[in-house]
Amino acid sequence: MLGAIRPDSWNLPLFVHALGAMILFGATATVAIAGFAARTRREHAELLARVELKTFLFAIIPSWIAMRVGAGWIEGKEFPNGDEPGWLSVGFAVSEGGALLLIALGILAWVSIRRHGIGRAAGAVPVLAGIYVIALGIAWWAMSAKPR
Repeated sequence: MLGAIRPDSWNLPLFVHALGAMILFGATATVAIAGFAARTRREHAELLARVELKTFLFAIIPSWIAMRVGAGWIEGKEFPNGDEPGWLSVGFAVSEGGALLLIALGILAWVSIRRHGIGRAAGAVPVLAGIYVIALGIAWWAMSAKPR
């Protein structure tokens, strides 16, 4: 019911945030799935490592930026005095902590390409992506359930 009384000026920032978050979740899950698939299909490891890196570069980075810009934009409109609820802190913790995790993920994905999809870097990419998918799921729950 609260969504029905939201001012119209909040629609675009909320849309940018939600769209970025959904694409980020899907792209990160794609990297995790491709990485775990590369473990079982060694003959396709190099191809899947390329899929991981391209998904990181062309989907994860832009969607993280859109999600974070939209989050800051809607926060400024919804909580101009800085009186933020706890669920908002969860979202910011996941996005800011996730930035460090995504930097490591990108570096490891690049190293994995250099080693033809074989080695420790290739094994670490899906694990890090899986951890971030779980963190995004927790933030998703916090944003929708809005616990205090």
